[in-house]
Formats: sequence, structure tokens, C-alpha cells
Amino acid sequence: MDGAHSVSEQSSEDDAVKRKLITGSGVSAMSAWKLVQRRCYDLLSHRYSLLIVLVALTCVFVGVVHFGEVWIAWSKEKYKAVFHSFNDNILGISFQKQLCQHVPIDVVYTWVNGSDPQFLDNLKKYVPVTNANSAASRFSDKDELRYSLRSLEMYAPWVRKVYIVTNGQIPSWLDMDNPRVSLISHEDIFTNLSHLPTFSSPAIESHIHRIPGLSNKFLYFNDDVMLGAAVWPEDFITWAYGQKVYLAWSVPDCSDVCPWAWVQDGACDPTCNTTLCEFDGGDCDASAIDTTEREFNEGENDYPYGFLQESRGEANQAERLLDALKLKKKLESHKDANNSELIAIRSLLFHHESLEDNLRNLVVNSNRIEDDSDIFPKFDRDDEKMSRVVYNVDEKIPTTQSPNISRGVSKRSAPKLFVNDDIINLVHVNNTAKNSKLVYAGRQKKKSRNLDTYAESLLYVNKIYNKAYGLERRRVPAHMPHLLDRTIITEMQEKFESEFDKTSSHRLRDSEDMQFAFSYFYFVLSEKRSVSAEEIFDAFDTDKSQTWSDREIRTLLSRMYPLPLDYSLVVDFGNAIHNCSRRIDLSGITTLPPPPGERYLDSTLPIVTRELILRCDTVVNRIRSKFGRLDKYPHKIIEAGKDEIFEMLTSNVSTTVRLLDEIRSDPKKFICLNDDMDPLRRSENDLVRALLSDFYRSLYPIRSSFELPAQYRNRFTHRHELLEWRANRARARNVMLLLIVLMLGLTLYHAFRHKMRRFCPIRTLPTLLV
Repeated sequence: MDGAHSVSEQSSEDDAVKRKLITGSGVSAMSAWKLVQRRCYDLLSHRYSLLIVLVALTCVFVGVVHFGEVWIAWSKEKYKAVFHSFNDNILGISFQKQLCQHVPIDVVYTWVNGSDPQFLDNLKKYVPVTNANSAASRFSDKDELRYSLRSLEMYAPWVRKVYIVTNGQIPSWLDMDNPRVSLISHEDIFTNLSHLPTFSSPAIESHIHRIPGLSNKFLYFNDDVMLGAAVWPEDFITWAYGQKVYLAWSVPDCSDVCPWAWVQDGACDPTCNTTLCEFDGGDCDASAIDTTEREFNEGENDYPYGFLQESRGEANQAERLLDALKLKKKLESHKDANNSELIAIRSLLFHHESLEDNLRNLVVNSNRIEDDSDIFPKFDRDDEKMSRVVYNVDEKIPTTQSPNISRGVSKRSAPKLFVNDDIINLVHVNNTAKNSKLVYAGRQKKKSRNLDTYAESLLYVNKIYNKAYGLERRRVPAHMPHLLDRTIITEMQEKFESEFDKTSSHRLRDSEDMQFAFSYFYFVLSEKRSVSAEEIFDAFDTDKSQTWSDREIRTLLSRMYPLPLDYSLVVDFGNAIHNCSRRIDLSGITTLPPPPGERYLDSTLPIVTRELILRCDTVVNRIRSKFGRLDKYPHKIIEAGKDEIFEMLTSNVSTTVRLLDEIRSDPKKFICLNDDMDPLRRSENDLVRALLSDFYRSLYPIRSSFELPAQYRNRFTHRHELLEWRANRARARNVMLLLIVLMLGLTLYHAFRHKMRRFCPIRTLPTLLV
């Protein structure tokens, strides 16, 4: 019992100690709180207490705001790819589920109001009235930009921002307060202001990549290009294939008697042996052509097209005839020909009943071959077989040969004139040739250059690129929005600096313009980069073992030589490796052991290490000749016509109605309607414009965020007026703020001047009485 009593006493003492500690801590906390209250009361009772509280609250508020700004900036930077980037578009909504990866893409428009009086005065001042490129129809505004922006908001709202390049004009309906649209003047982007004012779209296009704040990749729209269906970045570029290049019809022929298909085709065509046609791509000896004929061909205007679209049917017919000639040349070569090819030749060539007669007349009149019967093939129309008599120039003996036997014509001893030259010329042949002159030269005298400035500029750029990259049959990019890269444009203009500077200096479209889309896309298609032997080795070293296995060498050979692989080529390549392995000493170089299974069981090759290949000049030269130059810019060529519509509007009302209804029935992704109306038919033109406006309103009826409400119009029509008004408004606002601050200061001074004198007493010495 005594023990239990002692334990209870001990526990009671512990409880008492705990109560004292709790009580002491509570008393100390209460005393501290009382002390804080007394200090606060003392502070509030001070005469400057209100000022101190205001300063403290201001500091706390500024600190919180500053911390919040820092936190928001850090959050945006850290989580930009997750939250903000997919919302950075003209609608401000997220496209995270639709876009695989966000790349900021802006849109650039070029626009002009051709009815503006100031614009017309400048046009008359700087451009002769007689210039065809100064026609009012080239600058007329049919509100296309308004509807193009509507289509952009409907079908491509993922774009980040819109830039409108003008000569300072402001669309009356444009909402200038929209942060997603910016108006850019020519003065903002032209590096040489002496080139201004300009009325040339190629000159303006050559500077659009200099817009401040423009994304590296951007879409360039003409104001008459609309979107008719949903468009995504994958329509212009893919990560797998790179830039998509939409190509339409071929560039115009170099002359009306020489299509580009004849140039550098291995046969001399006298009518192509001119500067305009690149001297037949080197097929002819320049001294073999009559000097007077060459001068005539160079001096005459021999372009056949007034508009590129009109020549599609003729071009297709010429291409069909060209295909027949290619098959014919194939029959005359060492390649085998089957019956289907013979039938194809007959079906293509026998549509021209006067083929043999025209060919004979053409060659007889050219005074090049005395007996035309010895050079023309005899066609048996009742049989699929053909035989021909070939005139052997070296032996002067006509010999009959089958189509599979090559002709015995020596290029050095005979003029470079072949049968297929004049077969194609049948398109331009007339049987009334006189005075031993070719008939197409006589027809050429009657023709004048019919191409518009746009087509001539295509030929101008084509000639420059032939010189820079080699002769090539090029085609015109489709009329649609173009995805451009600022870095590539800069590199292109650095390479062709003088040509683009000349383009920039033109007041109007000129035949020596660097047509922008054509220049850009063929720069992308033509630029190459050098590939080192190290890169080539690593590309085929798929297992990354630093050695080539037999399988990897087989892959290399299959890409170097035509299939099926000839066994002799495989053996020759293996012998080259063997010779190098015996000649090159690699004993001082440490290499990793090759993985098992590198060699086939019957392989005789040594270990094909990286060092062995790089030191073997024979192998390096072979692989570099095949893989040493690759495309600098990845790209994929797309045949135009599936996703775009490009049509010319004429003054024919019924044709226009039919055309617009066809577009309504099946709208494509890209719609472009150009003005080709006759200015003399004013009443019809007004009706066509009304139909066009109704067509646009039917497809794009909803007002976009770029437009002012219908009852409002912009006060100013030119940017300099707007900027001047904004500057005056800013000055008036600053003066008003200064006056308000001054009035507040005077009011506070008069209200608190007595207290201020009390805080700052002025001590004076008492005057001494004498």
C-alpha cells in the first residue's frame, strides 16, 4: 500500500508541474500578445501612424504583385508547350488535340485598293499610262481580303497572327484594335527606300520575310485566295517528307517552234539553237547554224501563249507526240521493244496522215540530206512490224536495219540532225516551204510574243536557274497559299542578290522579275548539300557496329546500281575492298571486334571497318559519286489539281454563273479566282462582280473577328493619317495628365500648407534692439 501511495503522489506532482508549465507558457503568450497590442496602439496613436500604415500596405501590395508577375512568367515559360502554345492563335482556343506539334505560323497578305485617289495619283506620276501592267483591273478591290480572312478564321484558325502588307492604305472595315492583325507598310520592309513607291507584286513579295515579329515559317496569301475546306500544317509540310511543293503546268516553251522537250534531248534541233532556248542545251554545234537565222530567232518575239492555262490542250497533244518519239528512239536504240510499244507508236503517229510527206519536204528543203528516202522509216500500216533504211554517213551505203539495231551515224562526221527532230516539228510544219528555208522559220516571222509579263518572268527565272542548277523541265507552282521559310528566303536572295535587287527596283511587273513562288520552290528543289564519306558509312551501318556486314553491303549496292544486281558488280566492289585491305595498314588503329554474324558463310570479304572504307579512295569515290550530294531541303512534289481551284473570271455572265456553281458543288481546300474581264464591257463586269460578291457571301457569311461591326467604318484610309492622329492624341493625353498632376499638387499644398510649415519650421534670429 505504501508503494502504491508513493506512485500516486509522484504522478500528481508530475501533473502539477505540467499544469505550471502550460500556465506559464500561456501567460507568456498572453503577455507577448498584450505587448504587441500595446505597440500597435502606440503606433496608431502616433501622429504619423496613418502614413506608416499606408507605406506598409503599399509595400506589401507591391511585393505580392511583383511575386505574382514573376510566378506567372515562370509558369508560362515552364509550361508553355503544354498550356499556352496551342492557344496562341487568332481565336485564342486550344488546338492541342488537333495539332501534333505546335509550330508558330503566321499569315501574310498583300493588298491594295486600286480605287484610292492617292494611289491613282502616284500610279500616274511614276508609271506611263501606256504600260499594260498599269491597267486598273490589276489593282481593283472586290472585298476579297474580307472574305479571305473569314475563310481563314473558318478553316485555319490555328494560325498565330495576320500581317497585311499595303502601301499604307487601311481597309475601311478592318478592326485596327485587334491584337492578332498588324498593318505593315512598304516602308517597314523595303531596305532601299528609293525603290518606293512600287506597284509591282514581285517587288513587294521579295521583302515580305522582313516583317518585324514574323514567324520563321509563314503562309503567304494573295488577297484573292480563299480556303474552302479545313486546312492544317500537314497540307504544307510534314516531318517525314519536308516541304510539300504543289506543281501545276509547265513553264511556257522557249519559242513557238521549239518546246522545252526538244532542248537537250540528244538531237540537234536548228530552231532551238538560240539564246532563248539555251542553244538546244548543247545538242547542236553553234557554228553549224546559219548566222542570219540565229539572229532572227533571237530578235523576234516568238512566245506562243497569252495565258498559260490556254495552252494546256496543245501542250498535252505535243506531249503525246513526244511520247511516241521517245518510243521510236527506244526502238532505234539497243533496248528491246515489244509488240505493245510498236502498236503504241502506230496509234500515236498514224493520227498524222501527212507525217512522211512533211518529213521529206522538211529535210529536202533544208538541203542537208540529198535522198530523204534513205533516212525515213517505212511504215507498214497493215502489219505491226516496221523496217527502216538508215543512211550510213561514214560508208555512204544505205543499209536496212531492224529497229533493235543502232544506226551507224557518227556525230563527228555528220551534222547533228536526226529523224526525230522533224517528227516533233510536224506540229509547226507547212508544206509550202520556199527558197530552202524551214517552214517554221517562215511562220516565226508572222508571230509576235503573246506572253504576259508573268509568263515572261517565269522564262527569265527558268533561264537563270538553268545556268545555276542545270537544264530542267520546270513547272509552275499552283495558285494557292505558300508555306515559306524566312531562312531559306534569305539564303536564296543572298545567292541571287543582283536579280532580286533588280526585281525590287521595278515599279510595275517586269519580264525580268524573279517570280517569287517559282524562284522559292525551285530553290528548295534544286539546292544540294555535300555528304561526307563518314556520313555515308554511318547511314549504311544500320547496326552501329562501326563495320559493314555483308547484308549492309548488299543494301549499299542495291541503291548504287540498277536492279537486278549484276554479279560482276558485286564481285568488282568486293575486289576493291580486298585491294584496299591489302594496301592499307590498319595495325596501329584499335577497332572493336565485329559482332557475330557479320559475314555470310561463303563470304570472302575481310572485316570492313570504318577506317578501311574511309582510307580506300576507290570505294569512297564510288559511294560519293552516288550519295555525295543530297537535297539540302527535304521536300515532296505534289501534283496540283486535287485540292485547289484556279479559274479566270471573264465578262461572260453565263460562264461565270456556271463556274461559281461548280465551285459551290465541290469546294476545294484552296480557291483562287482571278480577274480577266474585258474593261470595255462595263455592264457585264458589274453583274459579274455582283455575282462574285454573292458567291463569297454564300460561302463565308459570318463576320470575322478582324472586321468592324457593320455600322462602323475606319476614320482614316491611310496609315500615316492614323499614326499622326495617334501621335496627337498621345501628346494631348500627356498634357492633360501633366495639368491634372499640377492641379492635384497645388490643391494638396493649399490644404496642408499650415501642417507643412509646422513640420518644417523656419528658425529666424531675433532682431537686436539698439
